Amino acid sequence: MGYDDPRYGVVQRMTLRGKAAQTSVIGARVEADRRTLMTGITVKDFNVFFVDGATTTGAAATTAFKVGLAKSLGGTGAVTLFGTAVVGTQANGSVLDGAVTETSFVAGDDIVLSYEAGTALPAGALQIEADVSYVEQFTG
Repeated sequence: MGYDDPRYGVVQRMTLRGKAAQTSVIGARVEADRRTLMTGITVKDFNVFFVDGATTTGAAATTAFKVGLAKSLGGTGAVTLFGTAVVGTQANGSVLDGAVTETSFVAGDDIVLSYEAGTALPAGALQIEADVSYVEQFTG
């Protein structure tokens, strides 16, 4: 017996939006967006869209300004990073491919888009959105 829901196994997308621009060096993670999930999902990939682009200055690529995708277990507040994208020079409207470790969530967990701690400074007011690809988990 199988599922007859047309979403079964289909990759879907959600958009996480940076609520504020980041304009300085980050000493600790700064959350750009957080969503509590209403159903279980497995995240497959993410891309970063630059609403307002910026040039990262003052750091090598290994310590450059990073955008992160993280999981927060429901009710704990603990955040675990599972995806990153390193920001170099990005024009308004450009897209940067993020790298993720495929990660599963259950209903009640949070997915978090963040600016990660680093030594680089975005020259300008960097503002992002993330397009997250996922598959809904079905149980039965």
